[in-house]
Amino acid sequence: MNLKKTLVAATTLLLPFTMHAADLENGEKLSRSCALCHGKYMQGVAGDLYPRLAGLPSGYIENELHRLKDGRREAHLPMLITSMVDTLSENDMSDISSYLEHMPVPAAHRRAIPNSKGNASAGKNIYVNEECDSCHRKDGSGKAKKGIPPLKGQHTDYLFKQMKDFKELARIHDDEDEKEDSSFVNMNDMMLRDLVAYFSTMDD
Repeated sequence: MNLKKTLVAATTLLLPFTMHAADLENGEKLSRSCALCHGKYMQGVAGDLYPRLAGLPSGYIENELHRLKDGRREAHLPMLITSMVDTLSENDMSDISSYLEHMPVPAAHRRAIPNSKGNASAGKNIYVNEECDSCHRKDGSGKAKKGIPPLKGQHTDYLFKQMKDFKELARIHDDEDEKEDSSFVNMNDMMLRDLVAYFSTMDD
């Protein structure tokens, strides 16, 4: 049995009884366009544009797809062309999200997360003092049931860029109604580098 069939069969057992295998097959089919940039196994690629998608919480993925579709999150041109996110239905976004959440990254295709330029020890202090662990957990694993993504195992350049976007209010960090998110206001680039340096030490 190939990876696709194995994944569909396995995730069917993990999902609510109202979720049919056909929905997961639709998710697999629709996610093929994502693989053009994010990699065959959705492992992500080096750089700040194409993060790892495999294993991210379905609630988080679905929420971000909605934000991309209605313009609350900026999408760069290649994604707009290949994903056709504006054509996705509610069911499509749910199917893609559920499929990706349970998609494993084979060990042979896991990309080592490089050590980022920065002070990991200082980053750990920031992580604790700013109470990042209250949402993303002490080990950076996130909270899947609440749609909070993991930080460990994600590409550090991507994480750095997202924190810069949060700081500049170019992307919503947490609460949709919180227009002035102050989470990163007082952090300079070095502090953000220290944070991602710490993220890169987290065991995935």
